[in-house]
Amino acid sequence: MKSDIPVYDLHTISEYRQEDILISRLAPYVENHKHLLFPHRHNFFHIVLFTKGSGTHAIDFQSFPVKPYQIYFMSPGQVHDWNFEKRVDGYVINFSNSFFQSFLLRPDFLENFPFFDGSVNNSVLNIPEEYREQIKELFEELLHEETGNKKHSANMVRVLLLKIFILISRFSIQDHKSAINSSYNYTLLKNFQQLIERNYTALRLPKDYAELLYITPNHLNALCNDMLGISA
Repeated sequence: MKSDIPVYDLHTISEYRQEDILISRLAPYVENHKHLLFPHRHNFFHIVLFTKGSGTHAIDFQSFPVKPYQIYFMSPGQVHDWNFEKRVDGYVINFSNSFFQSFLLRPDFLENFPFFDGSVNNSVLNIPEEYREQIKELFEELLHEETGNKKHSANMVRVLLLKIFILISRFSIQDHKSAINSSYNYTLLKNFQQLIERNYTALRLPKDYAELLYITPNHLNALCNDMLGISA
């Protein structure tokens, strides 16, 4: 049952070093966390860049083939699992919801990037060849910074991550659905998702959330189908 899917936080990851951030090469991460091959959720942001390997991974029960220089982004609460056919490698980054909030004046800044909107269709991206080396070098810098215990390393990690997000948004924005570009619809969807996170134990029906959003259940259902490809 979907309700039985476990939820993991950063404290359940064995090689966890800092409170709000984990950066690792993918191969040892997978080897040390075999339980992550099965469906699970995170309460943190999760990014994986594949550099080699094959198989599949699924986000919110939608399956994608593993490809070198494919990157995917997951927001807290999404369901995920892996099914690898060969040894994979790359990079993995996990960071908490609060990791950027103390650094940026706008705590909702990450919501500007389409790959963090919670839509599966925007979560998985194939990096164009002209961007691959630059993005790989940034991931290597992140690894060195996170393990080096240097002064201001946490802020340098934040800067490098933001640079990655901006670079990726430059080539992904052209594929971003026009529906997401509607600020009203996007805000409505984010409000719906936040209401679910706060009230899912007490409110189970879409009509309850539609009432809180001051729209009809049909409107809410149409919005979710249009922007996420699933019903409310």
